[in-house]
Amino acid sequence: MLRRIGIFALMIVLLVSPAAAQDGLNLPSELFVLTNAGVVQRYGLGAAGVAAVTPEDAFVVDFAAAPDGGWLAYRTENGLELLNLNTGESETIEAITAGLPMFRGRGDTMAWSPGGDALAYTTAYGARVWFNAGAPAFADLRQGQFEQVMWSPDGSYLAAEAEPSIWWLYRREGTSLTLTSAIPSSAGLAWINATEIVFAPEEGGLIRMDLANANRQTLLLDDTWVYTWPYVQPDGTLLVFGRQKDDPEIEEGFGRLLGLAPDAPRVSSLGEVAVELRYLRWTPGGELMMAFKGGVLALVIPTTGQGLALPVSDVVTYAWGPTPPEQVDRLPLPADGFFITDDENGSAQVWRLPANGEMPVMETAAEADVTAYAVAPGGSRLAYATGGRLWLQSLAGAAPPEELSDLDGRDIFDIAFSPDGQRLVFATTTDSQNVEGGIWVQRTDGTPAGLIQPNGPDAATFAPPFYRQPAFAPDGVALLVLQGGSETTGFRLLSEAGNDASRQDFGQFDAALWLQDGRILAYGNGIGIGDPPPTQPIVIYNPADGMTTPLASIPYPARIETLREIAPGQVRLVLGSAQTGPRPLNVVDLRLDTGQLSPVGSGGYMRHPALSPDGRWLAGQTAPDGRLTFRELQNGRQVVLSSPTSARAFRWTSIR
Repeated sequence: MLRRIGIFALMIVLLVSPAAAQDGLNLPSELFVLTNAGVVQRYGLGAAGVAAVTPEDAFVVDFAAAPDGGWLAYRTENGLELLNLNTGESETIEAITAGLPMFRGRGDTMAWSPGGDALAYTTAYGARVWFNAGAPAFADLRQGQFEQVMWSPDGSYLAAEAEPSIWWLYRREGTSLTLTSAIPSSAGLAWINATEIVFAPEEGGLIRMDLANANRQTLLLDDTWVYTWPYVQPDGTLLVFGRQKDDPEIEEGFGRLLGLAPDAPRVSSLGEVAVELRYLRWTPGGELMMAFKGGVLALVIPTTGQGLALPVSDVVTYAWGPTPPEQVDRLPLPADGFFITDDENGSAQVWRLPANGEMPVMETAAEADVTAYAVAPGGSRLAYATGGRLWLQSLAGAAPPEELSDLDGRDIFDIAFSPDGQRLVFATTTDSQNVEGGIWVQRTDGTPAGLIQPNGPDAATFAPPFYRQPAFAPDGVALLVLQGGSETTGFRLLSEAGNDASRQDFGQFDAALWLQDGRILAYGNGIGIGDPPPTQPIVIYNPADGMTTPLASIPYPARIETLREIAPGQVRLVLGSAQTGPRPLNVVDLRLDTGQLSPVGSGGYMRHPALSPDGRWLAGQTAPDGRLTFRELQNGRQVVLSSPTSARAFRWTSIR
């Protein structure tokens, strides 16, 4: 006889032993819970623990975690707020016109588009969408009193459910939504891909519909069975609960788990236990389900009905954070990587991530924190600063590090090697205790460092200009330095000797890099007031003739995060956004002969991105001081290193 598991009974069984969940929760992604007190709590992965994330003075009504994991949108009676989860800062997106949800706890009353450029939220009259692309815009949907909203995988469609199980589907066109179809009844809905859905009519059957092909419908399973809660797993397997209409052993409202592999001719039975479905919803990935009743949450195995109550009560509604990238212990890479993280004593050290996929290796053993470092071309040696001293260490063999200079406690930063690896250049700050700040050159043979460009108008005045980000030219002769003034920044060329005749100033830009042919690519930040908003100009400066040539412009709100010359005449750019809120990185190529920009692909979500020398990989962090994450641009696969749990200042080994 087929067994039935009711959620009422299940919850009682699960609640008797929640202790196993106290030390860490094996969740598919971060879980956010709204309590009756109007507070959103975040349950982190593993042993990350629980923390309240919304402001103490805010009584939250509903919320949604952004797809990058760094932002949270929430509503109060006063309006819609956008919260930066890393800084705790928030800003108002919309006042009372944002409305309030008609229902809670039945689904996601707020939902971000996968690209983070739109947020849908239910209201008393239907739903409203905020578009965070350029100038903020809104759209209202009034076809029903919606219980939940759900974006397609690429954000080109929005599905909204109204009572009783009626689904409305809209196509996004810029900052507007057009109604494309309505489903009279369906016990759940799932996106198969960017344009196709699967739904389960309450009268029975399972149907696939193509929104991009005149809503063409294909019958997947006939109506001799009633199906509930379809879900498409990442590998394309379609999961659904089913009950044969004339089965006397399974009553209405119960079902057992079935599976339909991609392009499979027939359905397979995955569970022999009939589970009550009224209070269940899928978790990210489709491995588990969440039971929610009476303010209590429990994770449920859909094949067996077994589960575990979570150590949380008094819940009004809940939502999941973005599914984290796959976590790996080892990862083969195109070049060695270096980063800073703490050793077992809590001191910041430089670590190497071998390109062959071996585990990270600690390369420094400084007594005080390492505050800055640089790797010689080819990865043979490492220079680092700690306690106001500059050290040089071989990365081949076990030779001890060599102290190059003692700068009497000065803050050393922006270290860089010369192309031949025989010299170093770095910057120091100017303050009342250390008036000799500026750009220094240090030879690796131990010759004392020399100050070649002091900060300020004179050595005794703590005033601009200040110099930083020094970099040797490809021929190792000239130096490029950033010159910061009171309100503007620009660049200056110096010789190693620092004599006046060698100095050249060229325009007000915010970042620059040497090209392989000895020219300089520079760009500004585009910050300013205007309508339309300002672009971000890119120019080439030729030191040989002093000519500056405009090359391209990056339109607002896109902004350059990092760039690298990956081949002669080809620069790869990683673009972020000046808009507040989540936004995936976008990777494009720039031709230096024509200024033509061409798309490469998505850089996913990460912070502090760094392109590999060949431009095929992007490295970064999951959060400020978070784990290291890597994305292969050719196939879009992104992973996270399991160790270390915190890292910063990642750099690839440069190629000679």
